[in-house]
Amino acid sequence: MTSGFLGRLRPRFLVRDRAVLTGYSQRVPQRLGFPVIDPVSGAPFELTVFRYPGRPQAPQLLAVHGFRGDHHGLELIVDGLTDFDVWIPDLPGFGASAAMPDGEHTVEHYANIINQVAQHLSSPTLVGHSFGSVIAADAAAAQEVNYGHLVLLNPIAKPALAAASGLDRLATLTTDSFYRLCAGLPTAAGRWLLSNPLIVWATGAFMTKTDDPRVLAYTHDQHQAYFSAFDTPEILLQAYRSSISHTVTQFASRLTLPITIIGGAEDELSSPQDLHALAAQFGSNDVETYVLQRTGHLLHYERAVATASMIQFRLQC
Repeated sequence: MTSGFLGRLRPRFLVRDRAVLTGYSQRVPQRLGFPVIDPVSGAPFELTVFRYPGRPQAPQLLAVHGFRGDHHGLELIVDGLTDFDVWIPDLPGFGASAAMPDGEHTVEHYANIINQVAQHLSSPTLVGHSFGSVIAADAAAAQEVNYGHLVLLNPIAKPALAAASGLDRLATLTTDSFYRLCAGLPTAAGRWLLSNPLIVWATGAFMTKTDDPRVLAYTHDQHQAYFSAFDTPEILLQAYRSSISHTVTQFASRLTLPITIIGGAEDELSSPQDLHALAAQFGSNDVETYVLQRTGHLLHYERAVATASMIQFRLQC
């Protein structure tokens, strides 16, 4: 057990071998450059996609990471999806992917890019975590790709400013002001402030619910390593504004494919009640909802093995 807030800020362990946390061997991805076009101007640019190869003829799964993340954030889950050929793009402007040349970094434009990738695959399962759940829902609702199944992890089921707690609303407004401030500074100064290690660590400490020191250490290490891999503060602000302005509910009635929802009982952004209300809004008659106890908004770190098992069970039924 950790000792309070300071323990969350400074866990005593350092875990970089994912097998320690999952019991599965680490899957090593292939790094691919995908040619895509800007949704606004049609200008070509390269998207970086990481493929975790499965056995020959394995079913394909396309995953969308959350805000400020990249493909690394989903790797604990990927290691457990041993029966699948998994593809994870770094969203434009994050990780190893270039920013969109002309399009604003919004849910709509991200969904367009995801569908461009999916057109190279064969009826993939589409998975999205957090902000990625909204992008995935928009992509599937467009019905441009024959997705076999939609999996939503910690889906955003209500607007950020409609959080039940006044403290949560204040946190959203404060974060918005902080991102606007950083975007208004000279780029180097804005990046330095956004990447400040204390701010990055405090964000992880606020979001996580686990008391497992190994998971805490891994989560903090991941955030320090990859949470600041964004193109510019301005693009980060664009993505943030979009992340708090849209929800999965906006696309729910148009989603008729099989859907699986997996959330955390202690998720401040979408409570179990929010998840069940969301499930009732889908156009699909094949929706299953799972709520993991003692889990918050970072289930991809905190309960990765359980999440992977649920996905595999649901897709293989």
